[in-house]
Amino acid sequence: MLCVLAPVGGAAAEDAVSESDRFFLDEAAAACRSGDFPAFLWPFANSRLVRERYTAPAVGSGVEGSAREVPANRYLAADDFPVVMIDYSYVTGASARRFDAPGGGDPGQLVTVQVEFNTASTGTERVDWVPGRFEPGEGDGPGTLIEKTGPGGYLIFRPTADCWQLTDDIRNPARAR
Repeated sequence: MLCVLAPVGGAAAEDAVSESDRFFLDEAAAACRSGDFPAFLWPFANSRLVRERYTAPAVGSGVEGSAREVPANRYLAADDFPVVMIDYSYVTGASARRFDAPGGGDPGQLVTVQVEFNTASTGTERVDWVPGRFEPGEGDGPGTLIEKTGPGGYLIFRPTADCWQLTDDIRNPARAR
């Protein structure tokens, strides 16, 4: 039996990177170089490989008030990032996964979210997100939020030497009906 070992991160690993992930990695790196956080969130939200590269070693995760710090590998393994961009609009990650699943594909399954970017004086970026119903506006994007349809949450990205890294993914508690 012949066994060939290839170094992790070497040519063999590069070959395993999809064209889509390579594109998103390049987009994330360009956003980092230009200091454009909204442009960074798009590839981060849409590529697991980008999330792996730009996630802190531990992530505060869970419902606000009871969130716990978990190792990055456990956070990433849950594959539960809350937002994904599809056609110029952010949607919930859960609805995007249903849309992409076998038997999915109905755009009516997608739950659009409003995202709001806030930058602290320290360079920390906070992304507040909330699912809702929107009144179409002019141009790209979901339009004007007219009704919140779920609890949403927020993401915290702290600056690093050359980019940002996700440090917190906090979900708002669901309201009692």
